[in-house]
Amino acid sequence: MVMDVPHLDDWKILHQLSVHLLNSEHTTRKLERVLEAINHFHGTTKALISLLDSSRARLFVRASTGLSATVVEDLSQIELGQGCCGMAFAQGRRVVVADFDTDSLFEKFRDWTQQHGIGAGYSTPMFTTAGDVLGVLTVYFDAPHIPAQHEVELTEICAGTVAAILERDSIEDQLRRERDRRDQVLRGMAEGLCVVDHDFRVLEMNATAVHINRRPVEDMIGKSHWELWPDTVDSPVGREYRRAMRERVPVQLENMWTDPEGRTGWFELSAQPIDEGLALYFRDITQRKLAQQEIEESAQRYRMLSETVSDLVWRADANGKPIGDTTSWRRYTDDWSDELRWINSVHPEDCARVQAAWKRYLAEGMPAIDSYRVRRMDGQYRHFESRAVPLRDQNGHVFEWIGTCTDTTDKIMQAEEMRLANERKDRFLAVLSHELRNPLAATSMAARLIESPATTSARAVQLGEVIQRQVGHMSRLVEDLVDMSRVTMGLVLLNKQMVDIGRIAHEAVEQIRPMMVAKRHALTLDLPLIPCQTFGDKTRLVQVLSNLLSNAARYTPGDGNISLRVVPEHDKILVEVTDNGIGIPSDAIGSIFDFYTQAERSTDRKGGGLGLGLALVKSLVEAHGGTVRVSSDGDGMGSIFSLTLPRSLS
Repeated sequence: MVMDVPHLDDWKILHQLSVHLLNSEHTTRKLERVLEAINHFHGTTKALISLLDSSRARLFVRASTGLSATVVEDLSQIELGQGCCGMAFAQGRRVVVADFDTDSLFEKFRDWTQQHGIGAGYSTPMFTTAGDVLGVLTVYFDAPHIPAQHEVELTEICAGTVAAILERDSIEDQLRRERDRRDQVLRGMAEGLCVVDHDFRVLEMNATAVHINRRPVEDMIGKSHWELWPDTVDSPVGREYRRAMRERVPVQLENMWTDPEGRTGWFELSAQPIDEGLALYFRDITQRKLAQQEIEESAQRYRMLSETVSDLVWRADANGKPIGDTTSWRRYTDDWSDELRWINSVHPEDCARVQAAWKRYLAEGMPAIDSYRVRRMDGQYRHFESRAVPLRDQNGHVFEWIGTCTDTTDKIMQAEEMRLANERKDRFLAVLSHELRNPLAATSMAARLIESPATTSARAVQLGEVIQRQVGHMSRLVEDLVDMSRVTMGLVLLNKQMVDIGRIAHEAVEQIRPMMVAKRHALTLDLPLIPCQTFGDKTRLVQVLSNLLSNAARYTPGDGNISLRVVPEHDKILVEVTDNGIGIPSDAIGSIFDFYTQAERSTDRKGGGLGLGLALVKSLVEAHGGTVRVSSDGDGMGSIFSLTLPRSLS
């Protein structure tokens, strides 16, 4: 199953976007960069980000690309629950309009969409870390369009990024205002204030500190800090507070704390030495932590998504040194060395060429593509296609490379198998044309001579016999072709019944005996005295043994020796056909039973045939639940064909 996943270019755009978002740009420019990435992913130019105007219960356009001022003004009047944007915000789910001209739900907007050239669109809600709808990210298309799965996934990633940006900026703006006020009032410390003396007794608390602690101020004033907050005694908080008191130095740290009502949050704690003892300031940073956690989880989702693709994804610095997460490469090659040198896993014959090419790509700063072999963790070298693209900064300088490595071994092997199959087929067709040409020529010549007025009756009889022999030969060829077609298409029907392999052997010998007599072969039969029964098709089993015997006779010179042996075993029957013929080269044994394979076992083809007999033998034996194999010591050393069939003991 082919998965609909983002392409390498999409990852490049996402990576570039993440780099830009780290810059100290204005929020509007960051949002426009996100929309530009969205447009790239969808092949469109129109996109916008809408936020809630709570005072009017309407959405307003916070940022947009490719839309006129009139369109932006119109879209800033959308009420909640109306239109693609308003419905997505109100329902808190993605709303897709594949065709504004045909979607009845949006009929009231049809004239407007046609006027402004909008054919389709979909809106994706953006959520705060608390799960509230923050706004909507909308993509418009000029023509009808149904978003693909990878488009939706990329949009959701960008929607999450926008939400994180807006929420983070909102939190940072809030913290900035708080910090400015804090700098003016309490030397930049946190909003909550608790003053303790040198013995850590609470002297004073402001209203915010009382509110954070969720208990009356009179229950805390005069009490020991360690009594009020016993969990801090042996914690980093307690140790830092005691150090600030002892060394008279300010300290600052972050701490997660559960208040008396059971609510847990993150606080930024500061201790400032004062004459009375310490001024302890604490500021709630829970929202910032949640936003930071959301960003970290988004990065983790990116890493996990990159690991789901079948390719090995990698990054390198401007000098070509691997950076970032190299787990996929290390897992594939089983290279867990401290300093990863990827070239160590490349085939020695490819190393020099690959290193030279990589240096050239680094120098030129151009997209790279190369093919080489890589050692897999099991020690096998696999063919890889590697692609890489450079990432450039605003000055055009390459600061990073991102690339993929794709295992192409199976593809290459399939291509090679197809090439070999075509070669075998071509050789088979050449053999077939040769086998048909001679009988056709003889038949044609005999037919013309019969029609000649000078042909006598006796001569006509002879010519008729010639035609009959040649037609018989061609009929056998056609029968072989038909059998081959049935086997390859799975149309062989077996009429199974209980049969005796000994009788099958006798019938097969009778069919082949004329060929053996003609070549003066000595045939040895070694048949058991007891019945050797199997459940099979008598006709097809005779065909199997006769094909093996005729193969032995064809490739055994005159006056040769051929033997047929049947051995009953406990649950199977072993049949062996042995000859002292020309033998089989070792490189031909592996394909001897394949269709379209004509083993080069002899320089002459006097025996004829299409080379289909052994392939039919294998198919028919396996259809009976048996196996067949061949062995030979090489040229001139003969061969042994062995087959086994299930034995019926009942």
